[in-house]
Amino acid sequence: MAKSSRRSGRGKTPSSSGASTPSSASSGPIPPFTKVPQALQPFVEQLSPDEVYLVHIDTTAEELKRQTFTVPLIVNLIVTAILGLRVYMGISTYPALVGTLIGLKNSMTVDTSTPWPEAVRIILWRTGNICVDYFLVSLLWSWPVNFVRGPLHWRRAIGFLEREIIVRRSNRSWSKELERNRWIRDDEARRDKIVAAVTPERIAKTGYLLVDEDWNLDYAAMVRAHGLVERTRRTDGVKMDEFRTAVLVNTDADGWLIWRVGDDNTPTSQKDSVQRDQLLAFKDKLADMGKEDLFLRWVELIQWESSRPGGFTVERQRSAMMQAKQMFEDENVDFSQFWHDMGGMEGVEGLDPGSS
Repeated sequence: MAKSSRRSGRGKTPSSSGASTPSSASSGPIPPFTKVPQALQPFVEQLSPDEVYLVHIDTTAEELKRQTFTVPLIVNLIVTAILGLRVYMGISTYPALVGTLIGLKNSMTVDTSTPWPEAVRIILWRTGNICVDYFLVSLLWSWPVNFVRGPLHWRRAIGFLEREIIVRRSNRSWSKELERNRWIRDDEARRDKIVAAVTPERIAKTGYLLVDEDWNLDYAAMVRAHGLVERTRRTDGVKMDEFRTAVLVNTDADGWLIWRVGDDNTPTSQKDSVQRDQLLAFKDKLADMGKEDLFLRWVELIQWESSRPGGFTVERQRSAMMQAKQMFEDENVDFSQFWHDMGGMEGVEGLDPGSS
């Protein structure tokens, strides 16, 4: 899979290998994104529109999946045991401490005649216990709670399967900084972060190992996805293949969009990707020159010539190029210099001056 495009200039554009959202204009999704198919609507309608989602199918061995689940299970059982022990000990300790504060005599009451070294020791001991308990409650209590609500619920719902749907959600720590509908054009670092998360090498790991500082597993979404797949037995579900490697984003103009990442690895798709990047660069170059209408007129010309009976023959390509040259001259744009600055556009129909 290609890396996301890097272009200089103020009009950066996405390539087919970088996750993107369309601009706020109603010009439709920017390739390689397309509108989410109707089959996936029941799935995406419950996702957060403010997050970026990655989906793929985990085909790693079931034994590996069991092993990667067993380790955190044991850790959380140990944490739960420690917390349970401290709760058991605190049942008698903390009520007595509270009692001493309101003047009740009990086992925790300290005689005022106690020598000060002993009193200091008692104070330090009790303070230390309170600090330890505070640490356990504030930092460790969430571990078993989140484990039960997340991984344990997930595994109880679907078990361990040969093919599992993995759904990752962007962490708010960085996704909250994304400027809706515009970030793909302006934030190259974020684009690269998303591209890196869906490389074949990355998703070759089992799903539980894909949690990092940028991405979390969305356990509820994974359970819901498998539920939709199960419903295919009643003819109203979603096929497993619909969850093949993809990026999901929500935009104001077009709603939920999807980029089928795995589909970009075929020779034909890679060729289309290169041509898309060239066309977007062509458009941005003219926009920087204040000649975006020239691009639109050129597109209309190519569409007209290519839609005529007989197809876009070599003769018609030459005719289109001659007309394009005239368009440039009418707009006081140096045609030869423009193509030189673009670095050549050979291989894209209607953009090869050598065909004229």
